[in-house]
Amino acid sequence: MVPQLDLRGRAATDSARSASGGLADGRPPVPSLLPVYLAHATTHLYIGLFPAVLFMLRETFSASYGTLGAVFTAAMLAYGLLSLPTGLVLNRVSPLLVVRLVLVGGAAACVAIAVAPNEIAFAVALVALGVACGPYHTAGLTLVSRVSGNDAKRLGHHGMVGNLGLALAPTFGALLAWSVSWRLPFAVAAVVGLGVAALSLRMPRLVDPGLATGPKGDEAVARATERATEAPSRGTSTNLTALILVYAITIALGFIYRGFATYLPALAAARTGVLPATAVVRGGILASLVYLAGFFGQWWGGHLGGRYHAETLYAVLLGVTALLLAGTFFAVEWWLLAILALTSFVHFTTQPMDNVFTGRYTSLGQRSLGYGTSFALSFGIGSFAALAGGVVADAAGDRLQYVWLMLATVACLATVCAVALAVLARGLRRRTVPGA
Repeated sequence: MVPQLDLRGRAATDSARSASGGLADGRPPVPSLLPVYLAHATTHLYIGLFPAVLFMLRETFSASYGTLGAVFTAAMLAYGLLSLPTGLVLNRVSPLLVVRLVLVGGAAACVAIAVAPNEIAFAVALVALGVACGPYHTAGLTLVSRVSGNDAKRLGHHGMVGNLGLALAPTFGALLAWSVSWRLPFAVAAVVGLGVAALSLRMPRLVDPGLATGPKGDEAVARATERATEAPSRGTSTNLTALILVYAITIALGFIYRGFATYLPALAAARTGVLPATAVVRGGILASLVYLAGFFGQWWGGHLGGRYHAETLYAVLLGVTALLLAGTFFAVEWWLLAILALTSFVHFTTQPMDNVFTGRYTSLGQRSLGYGTSFALSFGIGSFAALAGGVVADAAGDRLQYVWLMLATVACLATVCAVALAVLARGLRRRTVPGA
């Protein structure tokens, strides 16, 4: 019989083990989250296939960047907006069940895309993919945050594995599309998603202390663990002012990410000639290399998020992001790839930090709603970057570097909000820790 674990990794049938076999700091051990991490990578694989085959879709459907960007915006808008209702139901539904439903629903949508007979069916199936994957980030991050006591490193690990899926998608999609058809990568991705869903069934059933029906004792343990792992300047209640600033930055980061991800393969193919390959394959491989730099950024961000003055570091990183995005406008060939890789590293460093701050400034009872709101804003409003980028590129005569100039402007606004957050956090530390 599989032992019943709560979100702190304790075996409900073995209280002695939970009392003596915990971590060095007294917290109970955390169960393996690898299937959840792989689910994160899979959702990014699903979504990342559209940019990888963008060149082929333009030829197949005789469509402009603006038209394809509008369709992708509709899909990503659904992807973002589904985060909010997910946050509302996660106090009564297991996050792990939601993760499994995302994997299966995403696989079904990918199959529908692969067999779409015309552009209308393709657009409908792509929107269905956004709907299917929309609940993931709220459910996955709520699960990881509750399991680990909002541990910045484990949130970083979740992001790192997700980045591997993001990095794999361009090359995976481009090579399969080049070898057979743009339909093949969607079909293969569906098989991968079903495999990860099957793997998740091996995880023990989790009793979530955030569930309204969960044991009161588990909820008390969860809150005690959270207090032990949070910075001393933070309380257990939601700080609305800080959270509004975090959400403003989240919107900007979502807009930057969506614009960057949608047009990165096309930009790399159009402004570099460093690989002797077709535009689709060249753009896919170079985009994968750029995203791999982001993998290490996620790792670094997981460590920075737990620092005492993390908000100040956050503001600095956003300022650097703005400068790098502006520099992309002028760069070509190897210089372009170097700047894109550095931008990816810095941008993805901010993502686990953003997730940590969302958890830090919301109470445990509002954690799932906090993440749901965060991703609804990030992916929902951010989805319009695909449309805005397509309009900008078409107006500029297919010169995609102008999209990066637009993203640099948004990064400047995010930096202003981050500076305000750092000032607020410093004030909170002074009030709660005498002599800080």
